[in-house]
Amino acid sequence: MNEYTKKYEEDFDNFLMIMDEQLDSLKDDAEKHKIPLDFSLRDLENLEDLLDLMAPPDTSQDLSKMIVYFARHLGEVVRLNYGGQWFLPLDDIKSVNFNKPVITGHSPVEGLEFSPVSVMRAYSLRRKKGTLARAVKANVAPTPIDIDHLIEE
Repeated sequence: MNEYTKKYEEDFDNFLMIMDEQLDSLKDDAEKHKIPLDFSLRDLENLEDLLDLMAPPDTSQDLSKMIVYFARHLGEVVRLNYGGQWFLPLDDIKSVNFNKPVITGHSPVEGLEFSPVSVMRAYSLRRKKGTLARAVKANVAPTPIDIDHLIEE
């Protein structure tokens, strides 16, 4: 284990250690805006609404911490509704999810990683309603694409 891997794992352990505190804090923020959060699938829409209220698109504030703050809840919605566990991919430095907390085991597709941070970042950039629900659906029940017609003989 190199020094970077050890640091990544320590950061991930800290991410998990403060999970409950961060989830409670987000729930408190949601209650101030009269938005319920209960880890049901309804939270996907509610998280979008809450992010819009707490970080309007025209703000210049740094969204990175807020994205991770919201991503914790998004990941827990997936984990609690579809199963799986938090995981930190460190095997492939070229992976899009390298050193990013993901949920695994939530889908019948073995090895599929759901990245709540990436999904929240995508929503924060475009603010297109339904982004979270579409991303979750695509990850828990991916639709195979038929590419047989592309094969040249």
